[in-house]
Amino acid sequence: MNNDIDQIVNWFRVKSSQQMQDMDADELSRGKVSQLLYYVQGICVVVYGIRAFSDELVAGEHGVMIPAVEARYAGQTSIVGRLTAEDQADHDYLAGIQQFQAILECVWQTFGDLSAVELMERVQCDQPWAETLPGNVIEMAAMEDYFKDKVIARIKMD
Repeated sequence: MNNDIDQIVNWFRVKSSQQMQDMDADELSRGKVSQLLYYVQGICVVVYGIRAFSDELVAGEHGVMIPAVEARYAGQTSIVGRLTAEDQADHDYLAGIQQFQAILECVWQTFGDLSAVELMERVQCDQPWAETLPGNVIEMAAMEDYFKDKVIARIKMD
């Protein structure tokens, strides 16, 4: 997979925008998308044996932090904003990759209704984050073992 992280974030931004229009839902936040990306990465590594994106996941003080996402959306809490044709094209491109679309939809359906705080609390209970010192990279081997044993069993992928 190894899709550009910006494309994946844009996929989630478009989904959030659709949900905001359909259900008057809250706008996707920087913190929430980072936790969603953590689940995308873990599931992708277990299901396909490869990373969804090359960026590192860092154990932040309250959850997963991704430096590229932090830099791109610095100073912003809500990140949907005004979507461009390029943002929509990123969504459509990833939606066209059936196996990856299945993971993105699974993560969105399973965790998308949770708030950023609820997601961070959930991540804090996960071994990979809990066993990583703040500011350090969460090891992929730890994620793979944990997701294989604990996460995949409790979610349903179409």
